[in-house]
Amino acid sequence: MPIKAKKDASRGLRLNMIVNYINTRTPYGGVTLKELADKYEVTDRQIRRDLDAIQDYLMVPLVRHEKVKEGQKCTVYSAEAGYLPSLSPEKATAIFLSLLQQQGSALAGHINELKDALVSTLFKYHYSPEDLAVEKLQNRIHMVEESLVEPERVGELFSMLVQGLKECHRVKIWYFTAYSGRVSERVVEPYGLICKRQNWYLVARCLERQDIRVFRVDQIQDAFPYRTDKFDYPTDFNLKEHMAQSWGVINDGEVCRVRLKFSPALAFRAKSVVYHSSQVLEEEMDDGSVIISYNVCGIAEMKTWLVQWGNNVEVLEPGWLREDMCKVAEDILKVYRNS
Repeated sequence: MPIKAKKDASRGLRLNMIVNYINTRTPYGGVTLKELADKYEVTDRQIRRDLDAIQDYLMVPLVRHEKVKEGQKCTVYSAEAGYLPSLSPEKATAIFLSLLQQQGSALAGHINELKDALVSTLFKYHYSPEDLAVEKLQNRIHMVEESLVEPERVGELFSMLVQGLKECHRVKIWYFTAYSGRVSERVVEPYGLICKRQNWYLVARCLERQDIRVFRVDQIQDAFPYRTDKFDYPTDFNLKEHMAQSWGVINDGEVCRVRLKFSPALAFRAKSVVYHSSQVLEEEMDDGSVIISYNVCGIAEMKTWLVQWGNNVEVLEPGWLREDMCKVAEDILKVYRNS
């Protein structure tokens, strides 16, 4: 009996290793019987038995098909349920938590489907529900994030824009501009997408303006894909390089050096978080405050970021930005004094 138990344990381990290996090879077309036999040092006949056991007893569906490889006809196996890499409960939990972060965003429409697929597949192939404790985690974690009023509608538009990116076809959009309060009709060539604080922005060439523009996805009221109206994605355009000097999502091309003085109360955070890749800690003062510089464009977005810190941040340079922030402070003061 001990010998049989050891043999059964050895085979059980091999079956799980075969499942993981087929999962790994599925994105690359699957794995042949010979490759499996060679890898696990058993006969082709034994591998066939193992594959039958995987489907009949482990309930892992496999796809079998014939193909020609190196001039030889061979049988190839792949995972029917799609590719899922080998994950520990800790890694699966991290993925689950990252999905929770997207609730209320443009991706919200797919979150529950992805969560259910992830959890059911892990439970089916590897773990028991206690290993992940999904419901307990969900009830003990609260996400403080902005949420779209109509995430499903925005999600549908988002998917349409992603298709435009992938297939390089033009898209007509009806875009709401906040400062004017008007909806304009544009035909755009989608170049890329930017995510900032759970909000998505489309970077596209506007045919009307003949220039690259940034459109906040949740401000797109409607869209229509011109699937047969293709465009050539410019080989000299690189999204990361285009946005490298932008403080946020706006690239107005006017790069300048901004020096800020953070109070002692905010110094630790200012030193611990990289707000921009150009960030340089220039000086640490005796009172605990710090001076940090940035070389950025899109200063209009930086102004709103500066406002949130109130009197804990002082603009030292450039002078015109210092004056602008004074004007912003005065306008805020007028609102409260007149109310």
